[in-house]
This record gives sequence, C-alpha cells and structure tokens, in this order.
Amino acid sequence: MYTSSTEAVINELIFSVYGAQADARQRHVLRQALHALVRQARAEQLQEMRRDVWRASGMAWLAPGGSGDFVALPHTPHDTGGHGS
Repeated sequence: MYTSSTEAVINELIFSVYGAQADARQRHVLRQALHALVRQARAEQLQEMRRDVWRASGMAWLAPGGSGDFVALPHTPHDTGGHGS
C-alpha cells in the first residue's frame, strides 16, 4: 500500500521504465531522481503562488531587465507596518 499518490505514480514510472527486470540500485536511483523532480516542482509552484499573492496585493512590481521576475516594493517612510501608529 502506498502512502501517497506521488509514491504510487513514481512506482508506476519505475516499472514502466525498467519493468520487472530492474535491480535494487536502478530502482533506487530513479526513485530518488523522481523525488527530486517532485520537490523542485513543488518549490517552483510555491514560488509562483507567492509571486501571485504579491502581485495581487500590490506588494511587488516587475524587476527591471525584462526577466519577468517580481521584486518586493520598498517600504516607505510612512509605512507603519500595519500597527497604525
């Protein structure tokens, strides 16, 4: 029984690539590579969500140079940090 759908898909991919003939090392190496790919995808998704929140809240603007990246707006002297002083 699998602990997650990700693990199930990874196992299916390993079987699709190697079939029943894979040795333990081959399965391990491919499993670790696929887990690394999943971690990278999750990190990119989180970064995109943060960028979308910043953009939607007006807390960011496009970085110069046409990179397509967003950067945080600098704090202004009258910014009280939301404490209303």
